[in-house]
Amino acid sequence: MAIAAALLLSGCIFTPRDPDGPPEGDVTDWETPINTSIVLQNLTAAFEGEGLQNYKDCFTDSFRFHVDPSDSLAAGQEAEQRYANWTREDEEHAANGIFTVASDIDLSFTTIQEPDESSDETYRIEEYELIVTYEGGASEEVYYRGQASLHMRRDGTGRWAIFRWVDRRLTDPPPNTWGSLRGDYRD
Repeated sequence: MAIAAALLLSGCIFTPRDPDGPPEGDVTDWETPINTSIVLQNLTAAFEGEGLQNYKDCFTDSFRFHVDPSDSLAAGQEAEQRYANWTREDEEHAANGIFTVASDIDLSFTTIQEPDESSDETYRIEEYELIVTYEGGASEEVYYRGQASLHMRRDGTGRWAIFRWVDRRLTDPPPNTWGSLRGDYRD
């Protein structure tokens, strides 16, 4: 009883502290990719939330990106430097570069062809729309649209990831694809 009285008279020994704030690193939503739809959900959440590690985890170690031939031609002599032998590491560098200059990112996919997930490899065809708002004096929204053939593989733990992305332009404007944007930020 004497201890309790002493605590009351001297004030509380426990003092509130300031909250820690958000955790460091990725703060985007992540769900175990047990099907290919979840891979797209994770990719969207990671890209919109600028969660680099979660974005990178949507791709296999052997990932390869294939740009639309029109984007490669438009790059001229720089095409090989921009697009040849695109790996997961290149994807990470490009995403990080985009995150650096963007103040807001909005990404959506529309399924054109559903995958057959009965085997350990499949693909799905998606139309995408990516809206990047660039930082600066006057924020500028730029639209990127295209079609992606996303080839996915299930690993031994049952998790799906993208091992090949084939990017294609759409016939209607705008002509900018995510592939052309990627090429602008490859190291």
